[in-house]
Amino acid sequence: MDCVIISIGDELLTGRTVDTNSTWLCSRLNILEIRVIENITVPDEVNRIEEAFHRAFSIAEIVITTGGLGPTDDDKTRDAIAHYAGVKLETDVRVLEDIEAKFAARGMYPPRTSAREALIPEGANTLENTVGVAPGLYLKLDGRRHLIALPGVPSELKDIFEKQLTPILKQLPGTPKNRVETFYTTGIPESALSQKIFDALGNIGTEGLAFYPSNLGVEVRISVSADKTGYDSVTDIIEAVTKPWCFSREEKNLAAVVGESLKKRNEAVTVAESCTGGLLASRLVDIPGASSWFLGGVISYSNKAKSDVLGVNPEDIELYGAVSPIVAAQMADGAAKIFGAKYALSTTGIAGPSGGTEKKPVGLVYYALHTPEKTIVRKNRFIGGREDHRYRTSQAALNLLYLHLTGKHDNYPWADGSTESEY
Repeated sequence: MDCVIISIGDELLTGRTVDTNSTWLCSRLNILEIRVIENITVPDEVNRIEEAFHRAFSIAEIVITTGGLGPTDDDKTRDAIAHYAGVKLETDVRVLEDIEAKFAARGMYPPRTSAREALIPEGANTLENTVGVAPGLYLKLDGRRHLIALPGVPSELKDIFEKQLTPILKQLPGTPKNRVETFYTTGIPESALSQKIFDALGNIGTEGLAFYPSNLGVEVRISVSADKTGYDSVTDIIEAVTKPWCFSREEKNLAAVVGESLKKRNEAVTVAESCTGGLLASRLVDIPGASSWFLGGVISYSNKAKSDVLGVNPEDIELYGAVSPIVAAQMADGAAKIFGAKYALSTTGIAGPSGGTEKKPVGLVYYALHTPEKTIVRKNRFIGGREDHRYRTSQAALNLLYLHLTGKHDNYPWADGSTESEY
């Protein structure tokens, strides 16, 4: 089935807000084998939204809107849906009671404007919002047209899509029943990984094979019809090729996989960060239950913090510089000592865009892993901008810990351009 996403909001057209919802929805709909063929952005105006509905339903069976479901007068999505469908807006008592209960749980009374969020187009089903207030809406217009409205707040949109909408979309007639396998990899560039897979597949072909690179790795995905012959052999080949760099077959990021491993082992990690500026710690605490295996961290951005807090030798900083293997090692060792952790990760580098030299260019990073046996330091030179450097460094550090926890480190086929550094 084909789908059009309509992003609604003046803020999207003035540049005040970046539309991340559409990108996220496209990725999830792609997994469900629902093809997004167009993304339309319109202001908070009923006539513009209705025009978008006419356009969208002329080319697709499913239309998903984001935004415009809030309590203020400029939230026009409900009005546009009702007008387009030729129905009235009615107060849903259950939704209104739910709104009142959510405010009461916070010791607050709902403002009068919140009642707008309980106005539902006649005939529409509500999609429960367990994160925020406004529910999503699902309206089946006829035998083949499906209109879905989701809030614009990303966390609310994701909650409704995952818990409420996905089961509905899976049951729609015409949704393909494909077999999908995904391999989440890190530590190898897309070009190198794809070449290895193509070489291994040979004449078998690459139908349904796709690569999705990011700063954190490469997602390899194969999707073919359920009755396609030879699928298992293709999957087996891809599994064998990606095995050294594949950290999960489920939709999990590397921080979550590391956390699960630490929890099973009843062990913990801490961090000492310079160039990543807290990103590594942030990625770890994003995982529910992180308090059982993440003890804390130090953002030692200045040389003084490295010395005063982590115990890095000032003479080594003076002699070798803050971006050096010996400083990375001492940062990790210092963090492990402070928190009493079995493992500690550290990062130090030049994120840019300034600060680089001929000997130490922008993108140069050292990251270290402290273990009870030894401290390992690796060096890399990442490309891209400041944010790219920070994310890639955090991923490389996490991968170093992952390889140690899984026993893969000693025989790991390094393919990311990094080298182990003596100190």
